[in-house]
Amino acid sequence: MTIQKTHKLRATIILVNLFFGACCPFIKAKELGHNFILSEYDNIDRRILYSKDKCSGSGFEVVPMTVLEYDNNTKWIIAKSSKSRFPVEYYYWIIDKAFDISQNNDSTINIIKSHIYGPLDSTTFAIRLERQKISLKLKKI
Repeated sequence: MTIQKTHKLRATIILVNLFFGACCPFIKAKELGHNFILSEYDNIDRRILYSKDKCSGSGFEVVPMTVLEYDNNTKWIIAKSSKSRFPVEYYYWIIDKAFDISQNNDSTINIIKSHIYGPLDSTTFAIRLERQKISLKLKKI
């Protein structure tokens, strides 16, 4: 085998490994802590999920698309979303990550839901941030 063919074969093997070895090759996923993930297929299909499965691209939808802005720390996630590409109305979300789910069962979703505040309007969102002393600031994606 020539050196040129060897280099082409190595390059092909590397590309195949990167493509199939990547955990989620078609999905951008940002870990937000406590099994929350900002999942992004494209600029429109961007949502926050709760999933114990890493790189599944699926899970319990916490904030529906399209997430436009967010921030998080060890205790909280805040987000701003809209239902369309050309937003007319915005929705605001606060997620309290301070809960424990020791096993998967029918009440898992109810436990998660009880820690999600939203959709909220901008005024209610600002009031809740102040009351809970949440110092996060929304940042555009």
